[in-house]
Amino acid sequence: MNELPPKSGRTPGPDMVPTQPNPLRQDAPGSITEMPSPSHMGHIHINTDVNYQAMVDFYIKLFNGEETAQNPGNPMTFITYDDFDHRIVVMYKEGWGTKPDRAVGYSHLAFCYQSLGEVLFIYKRMREWGYKPHWTINHGNSTSFYYKDPDGNEVETVVDNFPAIETKAYKMHYQFSEDFGPMKDGDFDPDKMVELFEAGMPDTILLDRNEVKRLIAEGKL
Repeated sequence: MNELPPKSGRTPGPDMVPTQPNPLRQDAPGSITEMPSPSHMGHIHINTDVNYQAMVDFYIKLFNGEETAQNPGNPMTFITYDDFDHRIVVMYKEGWGTKPDRAVGYSHLAFCYQSLGEVLFIYKRMREWGYKPHWTINHGNSTSFYYKDPDGNEVETVVDNFPAIETKAYKMHYQFSEDFGPMKDGDFDPDKMVELFEAGMPDTILLDRNEVKRLIAEGKL
């Protein structure tokens, strides 16, 4: 499989190691008066066994990421895709095997992107590397590609079809209504989606669930 080119300007040098704490914000005692919500997704830990290196390779490729550290004593690889020190930790757990088809725990991981073009580029690159999504769908409020990592965990790459508040309203008031129809009606062929996108069909059509359903019915998607 093809390898990603090395990143430039992303890896900090030893001269950037801080000598004292410098938090983003300091709250005075008593200034927090109600339960706060998270500011962002921090990181996830993924336990693996026989596919340890394959799992590391998968997530570095999928997220265009980079390895920031390894813990050799308790094998784990730290991976990031932005300025945070890590977003994914792949942890070696000897004897754990792989994930069964029917397992408790999280169903999948979802990661959001800025545009349909980004999600389609990821699809094409992942396809080159031998990773194909098992499900591609327009949910109405979003458009998603679902992959399985080497251990069988599901990872979703998603672009919202509307700004955040409209996406929220769509889910709350329309997505599961009788007028919406069966969710599976939005299932599309990813290769045909790429063809239409690269032929110049605008995002306003390719992200519109009603237009997607029409294109599917016409055999174009």
